[in-house]
Amino acid sequence: MDKHLSILAKQHIETRFVKINAEKSPFLAEKLKIVVLPTLALIKNAKVDDYVVGFDELGGTDEFSTEELEDRLAKCQVIFHEGESSINTSKSSAQTRRSVRQSTRSDSSDSE
Repeated sequence: MDKHLSILAKQHIETRFVKINAEKSPFLAEKLKIVVLPTLALIKNAKVDDYVVGFDELGGTDEFSTEELEDRLAKCQVIFHEGESSINTSKSSAQTRRSVRQSTRSDSSDSE
C-alpha cells in the first residue's frame, strides 16, 4: 500500500497524502474509526468522506495495481484524473526539432 500511495502522491499534487501509524496513534485511530489495517480514510473538507478498508475493494489481495487504487480514489473524488490512468501516460516528447538552415544562394536578403 505504501508503494502505491507514494507513486500517487507524486502524480497528484492537488491531494495531501498523510500516513499515520495507527498503533502509535490510538487517539487518532479511534477518532477516525480505524479498526482494520490498512485503512485509508478519505477526507474532504475536514470530514471523513469514505474509507478504503483492507484490500477488499482492491481485488482482495495486496497484489493490486496502482491504477486500481487510483481509480478507487478518483471515484471518491479525492484525486482527479480523466480517462486513462495518469501513471501510464508518458510526458509528451513530441518536441519540434528546429534548426537554422543556411541558404546556398548568394543573393540572399540577409547579407550585409
